[in-house]
Amino acid sequence: MLHRKIIEPVLAQLDGERAGYFQNLLEKLEADPRAEKTPNLIYLVLKETVPFLPTYLNPDQIISHLLLFVAENRGKLNRILYSREYVKDPDCIKEVTNKFVTEILSSTFEQYDAGNIETGEQKIYRVSWPYDTVEFPFLDADED
Repeated sequence: MLHRKIIEPVLAQLDGERAGYFQNLLEKLEADPRAEKTPNLIYLVLKETVPFLPTYLNPDQIISHLLLFVAENRGKLNRILYSREYVKDPDCIKEVTNKFVTEILSSTFEQYDAGNIETGEQKIYRVSWPYDTVEFPFLDADED
């Protein structure tokens, strides 16, 4: 797909796991017929957001969010793309694309809070000692 050339410079800057994750996401996106409606906008949003997106969500979830986001913000994106401001300062598109990053981060935090994301972080359990201030429930009555 020709539209992939929009994002290739960004992908070239990614390393290891992140690069593999987003390559997989792009392969799934290319196979998704829903992406054929507005491919330029979809790949443009990805180009602007990939450096900031977490890789904890399933790529299918990000694709669904992306397609919905582009459909809802198509008018805003086009207004910016065809404006003089965009010609002078291409970063002005981030006014819209940062909302997509926020949406994905919120979804990631929701999934994490629900326990659906395993980050590999070590779980810490604490036990306090001594138990002097706590009444032990099994005291022997003969020990007075």
